[in-house]
Amino acid sequence: MAKSIKLIGIFVLTQLLFACASTESPQHYKAELKERVSWQPISKVSAKDVVDVDFRDGRLVDNRWIIDLSYSVQIKEQKFQQRIEYYGTDKPFTLDSVLAETKCAVRAVNCDQQSIDWKAVEGEETFVGFTEKTRKQTMPYREDFGQISTKLQVRQGQKITSVPVTWQVKNQKLYIELQDALLNAPFQPEKAILLVEYHNPDYQETHKVVFGDYIFGLLGLSASHWHHEESKVQEWLDRLATCLPAGDIPCALEQMQSIEQSGESLPDSFYYHMASMYLMAGDQTNARVYAKKYLGGKNHSQYLHQARAML
Repeated sequence: MAKSIKLIGIFVLTQLLFACASTESPQHYKAELKERVSWQPISKVSAKDVVDVDFRDGRLVDNRWIIDLSYSVQIKEQKFQQRIEYYGTDKPFTLDSVLAETKCAVRAVNCDQQSIDWKAVEGEETFVGFTEKTRKQTMPYREDFGQISTKLQVRQGQKITSVPVTWQVKNQKLYIELQDALLNAPFQPEKAILLVEYHNPDYQETHKVVFGDYIFGLLGLSASHWHHEESKVQEWLDRLATCLPAGDIPCALEQMQSIEQSGESLPDSFYYHMASMYLMAGDQTNARVYAKKYLGGKNHSQYLHQARAML
């Protein structure tokens, strides 16, 4: 015990002598480079980061088909560095600090107390690159990330044709005027096929929806609408039967144009007869167009030589 007291006395005396001999506190310095990682913010992604387009919750509202739009984008993990410098000065000499250091030296207690006051000076954090980590994240649809186009096809047996459809993107939703488009179909559809295409230079995707009797019923589509169109075709045929014997070529062409635009399934020979009507009317340009149409069909042997002569 006497030996321990003696050692303490010597240590205290040494500290007192050092304090008296020093005219100013010694300076200390150290530095460290801290690294931090964080995920790239959504605001920093671009069109090339799109990995999926979500066409969600398709539904019929007020005779329009509505689809919610959103993106899945690939975001990267960012790495930042920051240099921190520490400047230190020795704490003022006191009996309490001597006692604490003595206890630390002799009994290994109170060793967590610092004898230096440190002041940290943080440098500016800088971006140094990306790590290899990525993840998917959903974000709202942005029109400047890509383009959308739509196509609506109607089908009845072997007949299939495209009909014009009006649509718009608003508030991350795609609105399609489905009823209006179907009412313009040239025949009563058994099915309707909606194709929504998204594309940008780095990514393409197609969304397909097939509509049948259930949706047609909700839209209130009646077969009488298309039967009325069929009666129109018969009306044009009846007029054609009157125009031709009278040699009224403009009248005949008008009826044939209406029949062609009706969407009816027409034999290849119909196009040869249209070419002949145009030739008789002195319109060689359209005569060639319809002669080519006839020759492009499968059944063109009957008027092969006559059609070729029109080219």
